[in-house]
Amino acid sequence: MRLERWAPWWTVASVVMLAYALVTAVATGDYLGVGAQFLLWLVLAKAFGRRTLRDWQQLHLLALLMLVAGSVLNVDLIYGVSFLAFVVAATWALTLFHLRRESEAATQARAGAGGVDLARILASRRVVGARFFLGTGLVSLAIFLVSAVIFLALPRIGAGFFMKGRTGQSMAGFSDGVKLGGHGTIKTDTTVIMRALVPPPYRGRSAPAIHWRGVAFDRYRFGEWLRTGAAPASSYTIDYPRAGHERRRLAGPGISHRELDLEQVAAQSVRQEIWLEPMDTDVLFAGGRPRLFEVPRTTARTRARFERNDEIRIQHGSTIRYEVWSDLEPPAPEVLRAATGPLPPGYDAFLEVPPEITERTRALAAELTAGATTDYDRVEALRSYLRTQLRYTLEQRDPRGQEPIDFFLFDRRAGHCEYFASALAIMARTLGIPTRNVAGFLGGEWNEYDGYIAVRSGDAHSWVEVFYPTVGWVTVDPTPPAQDALGRGSDGVLARISRFLDTLRFQWTRWVVDYDLASQLSLFKSVGSALKGGAQDVRAQVARLGRAVRDHALLSGAVIAAIALLVWARARRRRSPGAAGGGRDRRRRGAVAAAYLDARARLGRLGVGTDRAQTPREVARARAASGAADAAALTELTDLYYAVEYGAAPDEGAATRARTLRDELVRRWREAARGR
Repeated sequence: MRLERWAPWWTVASVVMLAYALVTAVATGDYLGVGAQFLLWLVLAKAFGRRTLRDWQQLHLLALLMLVAGSVLNVDLIYGVSFLAFVVAATWALTLFHLRRESEAATQARAGAGGVDLARILASRRVVGARFFLGTGLVSLAIFLVSAVIFLALPRIGAGFFMKGRTGQSMAGFSDGVKLGGHGTIKTDTTVIMRALVPPPYRGRSAPAIHWRGVAFDRYRFGEWLRTGAAPASSYTIDYPRAGHERRRLAGPGISHRELDLEQVAAQSVRQEIWLEPMDTDVLFAGGRPRLFEVPRTTARTRARFERNDEIRIQHGSTIRYEVWSDLEPPAPEVLRAATGPLPPGYDAFLEVPPEITERTRALAAELTAGATTDYDRVEALRSYLRTQLRYTLEQRDPRGQEPIDFFLFDRRAGHCEYFASALAIMARTLGIPTRNVAGFLGGEWNEYDGYIAVRSGDAHSWVEVFYPTVGWVTVDPTPPAQDALGRGSDGVLARISRFLDTLRFQWTRWVVDYDLASQLSLFKSVGSALKGGAQDVRAQVARLGRAVRDHALLSGAVIAAIALLVWARARRRRSPGAAGGGRDRRRRGAVAAAYLDARARLGRLGVGTDRAQTPREVARARAASGAADAAALTELTDLYYAVEYGAAPDEGAATRARTLRDELVRRWREAARGR
């Protein structure tokens, strides 16, 4: 194929693609994505018509630009693997590019003088073989490790290394409205939504499951829960503990800790460190009953009127790290039984019962709580009935126009967490007990490699919060236990491999994507502690060794003397004349090289050719200039050595001739020695 015939057409097509890219970028606003697509086109066009070294050089530059674009378009772990592969491959490519350029230049310069075909030599595996790729690959890895250290050590300025441009993933159940049946469609999804570091006793595969609270809903209409403006806005106080962060302490009515200072709140609650993946919702999740959030400061703040029902919201297009202090255990039953009093202003929204709720639903609630005297006992009676008399299932059936809660309680008598939570919330409201429906996650998979809980999409769950005056909102879960979660993870091989891979992704996010000043200070503190501990261990071992040397002075002296003798013998061997040929050269040699090096070592013992700056041919020429009788044989042996070792000549036949020449030289030198 004559590529030059196609060059004009590729040029025309590239101009058309450039115009298309400009129009598309302006129309969509996705300049980076469109630019990356245009880079792909340029690589294709250049690869088709590559002929000269300049074409390869331009391909290298395009590849580098694609790597830069990928750092923004893809911040997952796979980019890190690709980046490492690029570093190694780029080292090979640039080295070979340089060798090819030098070989072509040298060949052209010496073509008229019958010079050596360097391109043929470079094609030989003796020059570009396994050692070349292994050596340059190790150099690339060393450069990569040094670069990683520099990256970790450079002072952080922003909130992370990569631009924050990822879009959220769609999650059923976590918008401003939830329709009954949504959770049942995602229960088998193992996508990790967030990772949480928690203290004991919530660590481990047998630890109790945590309710990760997210969105709370106040209004129910025809099988759908909504957040409305009638619900009270989230109330919290704000202070700024450190640069780039702010603390929000929830201070809603009935929360007994509102008069405590921040240190007391943190001391009496359970701390969680959470990495939340981007989602379609900007709500922050927290375990149990959250009391205090420490979040990154951002200009993209959600307007306060959208934060209701004790929710904390921050817009984030990428993984966000924050800390939460929560009450993970409910108050004691006697405390809840004694919690009485008027409702705070605006809490009537949590008593609303829609008119479509049937009479038999209201009657069932009254019947189940007939003997109860407190709101706590009434809620527990409803909860016990739902857990014991109804069945959990993910199989959905259409109510066909029937009110969904009525259909669940009397006809279907089976459903998933949304039905259980909705039934409890509405039946409690018919009794005058304020409730709200909550969507979040339950449990998660324990990761033993890095000590965190990986919460997945399939852990989506729904439950109820009941309001008790003087206490606040309390979590009540009416769903039958061990039925609505993927579990804490198995001990199978595939499960362990999956958790190990998730650990790698988590570390990539933690130390590369979201590596900020706080992470850097934490890393330096850990490294400092490790170095301090290591130094103490070294000092202890040195002191112990010193005591052992003093206690065994005679044995220690003998060991030191033996080591000194070995070092002296090795140094003397390296300084000996024969070491120039065989002692330092540890490569595996052929028969020709072995014969030459043996002859060279024997010649060195005669005081000839001991100058390491002399090449083999220079030694042979000096021997011939002196008129020695062995000059012809030494010159022929040297030529054989060059031809096999550097000219890639076949070793067959040459080995026999080389040994014959060596034996002849040895014989001559012995006769000369006897003659003296």
